[in-house]
Amino acid sequence: MRLYVPDRDVDVKADAMKSGSLVPLFITFAALCLIAIGLSLWLYYGDSFRASPQGDNALIDLKQQFDEDNTRNDEVASRVVQSGGIFDLSIERFLTGMNRYPNSLDELKEEPTYLLDGERWSGPYINNPDLLVDPWGQPFQYMAPGLHNPLGYDFWSNGADGLTGTADDVGNW
Repeated sequence: MRLYVPDRDVDVKADAMKSGSLVPLFITFAALCLIAIGLSLWLYYGDSFRASPQGDNALIDLKQQFDEDNTRNDEVASRVVQSGGIFDLSIERFLTGMNRYPNSLDELKEEPTYLLDGERWSGPYINNPDLLVDPWGQPFQYMAPGLHNPLGYDFWSNGADGLTGTADDVGNW
């Protein structure tokens, strides 16, 4: 079937075939792109999707990871409890306003129920209560006057074992 168009002779069937032939081409191209992306992801990330080592190697790796985490936690805890750290500054600010050391760490975040003459609480001295928890998820310990610092205060983390008075405690002494 031929249509006559002035200045142009058009074959309707041939034009329809030409425009329709691009759709399968685009579908094929898209499928090849998806395959290429999948293959490249598999090649790049393939090792991370494989199972972890089995047997004794897995236990050794877990123990090394645990030891590294505990070493990191010890370092974090000692930075927190050291002199000049955030708690030391907060406790010193409390001492300046209240003329005494706090009875507990809770007094750094909430005003004490009873204030004596001359005491003015201008806190909170610690805004984030999550800071009162050590890297092992246990609350930091505080005592004023301290056993190790009788003229000041003791501030410590019980360490990985969670027990006070053991070798893994990290304190400001």
